[in-house]
Amino acid sequence: MPFSITRRNLLHILALSGVTSRYVSNAYGEEQTLSSPIPTSHDLIGNKPHPVNIQNQPTNLLVAGTENSPIGLWAKELSPSLASGFQSENDKLATQFTTGYDGVTGANLFDARYAPDDNTALLATGTVAIASLAGDKRVHFDYERWIPIFTALSPAITIARQPFHNSIPDRLRNRKLRVAVSTHRGLELPTLLGIELLKINVSPVIGLADYPSAVTALRNQQVDVIQINTAQGLEELPTLIKEGFHVFFSLDSNDKTYGPSFTDLYNNLPHNRNNIALYEAWNAIATAARLKMIMMLPMLTPSALVAKWRHVGNKIIQTPEIIQFSQQHKTLLQESPTCLDTYSKLIPSFTATLALRRWLFSKIPTWQNNPIPN
Repeated sequence: MPFSITRRNLLHILALSGVTSRYVSNAYGEEQTLSSPIPTSHDLIGNKPHPVNIQNQPTNLLVAGTENSPIGLWAKELSPSLASGFQSENDKLATQFTTGYDGVTGANLFDARYAPDDNTALLATGTVAIASLAGDKRVHFDYERWIPIFTALSPAITIARQPFHNSIPDRLRNRKLRVAVSTHRGLELPTLLGIELLKINVSPVIGLADYPSAVTALRNQQVDVIQINTAQGLEELPTLIKEGFHVFFSLDSNDKTYGPSFTDLYNNLPHNRNNIALYEAWNAIATAARLKMIMMLPMLTPSALVAKWRHVGNKIIQTPEIIQFSQQHKTLLQESPTCLDTYSKLIPSFTATLALRRWLFSKIPTWQNNPIPN
């Protein structure tokens, strides 16, 4: 049997060995330049490898979504400031939008098509991390090796018909809470897993991919729980509370502005904490669900390019236009190094990732694909 190796594995092996080959064929059969040439005999005896020429390279922004998607709106807002920032570096910015509702298509393209010194960044949301952690078969990228430039986090809360207290699991032992979701592995996965970790059974109602459709289903008693992480939903929260709905829990463990955090509820439950791996996975996907925007570079990107993008990125997220846009969308902008800490929370242990996938593998067959009731 002939030996074969994927591009990702080859890059990983080269990274571990300390050198990178000059050219590697990408998924489209084209050659791409990597971060350093094959070392010569002079290099091997101590001379430094030739530096990568990053001057006058076209600057590209790949958007993991359509032009009218939430991440597309971020891209249109950021592009002028990015273009202005890179003009001072004698560069021009080209923005490319992709198809797909959750960014997986764009993330696959980014991982397969662009080399580390192509001077291309990916703009995406946390849904790409959720899809990867949940074992979505469409995923062919490894986001854990990408380099974050800056991020935008938003609050995310779970709304239900009644507040949580310790007697709820016993009272709901013989019934399930209907949860509005886009898909089983979608943005609402932290709510599904969180409620189950609180010892309450759930029944996902798929097809409710945005706030207006989800809150309509809640008001029409078609679902019992929805997840809110949009500016519109947060602005309407006082109205929902007046209508008799309650904040079940918040996905942010450090912010109790909107109600009790899931972490507090979970830690106060009288159980033996026998789901430590799943709880770790929940923390990762909860952070991903709050990630409204993140800009990333490929792994092995030369340090000069990383510094260049971070310099421009740190300047533009401090401009009045971007700050105002962020406030309108109820997000918190994070530059380096703060965004590095946020990004690290998206990467749970291998045990936690396997636990999440095993949980989904056991649950999805038992969840009926409940359509939205008429």
